[in-house]
Amino acid sequence: MTPKAASNRQTSEIRSTDVGGIDLSSWLSWACYSLGIGLALKQAPRMADDLLAGHLGVILLGGSVAVFFASVMLIQRQMSISLSSNTFGSPKRLVDDGVFGLSRNPIYLAFLLPIAALAYYSPVAAIAAAATYIVSMTMLVIAVEEQTLEAAFGDQFRRYCLATPRWLIW
Repeated sequence: MTPKAASNRQTSEIRSTDVGGIDLSSWLSWACYSLGIGLALKQAPRMADDLLAGHLGVILLGGSVAVFFASVMLIQRQMSISLSSNTFGSPKRLVDDGVFGLSRNPIYLAFLLPIAALAYYSPVAAIAAAATYIVSMTMLVIAVEEQTLEAAFGDQFRRYCLATPRWLIW
């Protein structure tokens, strides 16, 4: 096998981060959000009543999820990919401008908004869900994606990593 073929095979193996046709990042994101909701329900029993009655918490939680999805659509548009994509395939170009100049993972960063909204009911639940989300995404999704991007773009990606934080501060 030629070095280029081996590299392409390795990149394909690296990109296999979907479960049941849905990207692993989606599974982890919503699992962490569900963890946060479960913890918030334990911490703030009034949450269930508020959600059923449609109080401010419903607007806050639903609004934060809506803002997240709107952010995803805008970011995917900047990436020039279909809004119906559930996986992005092989990278064709390194997107390093716009919101990607502030964070290498703006979609994952945007998902912290719905998690943070859980603090309305339970700051402890929001912190636990956010910490679980950041650690699991960094270790299980972002590390794999960064290997793929480094294999595809080499020094250009390494320079981007030096100039742009993974999240916002590191």
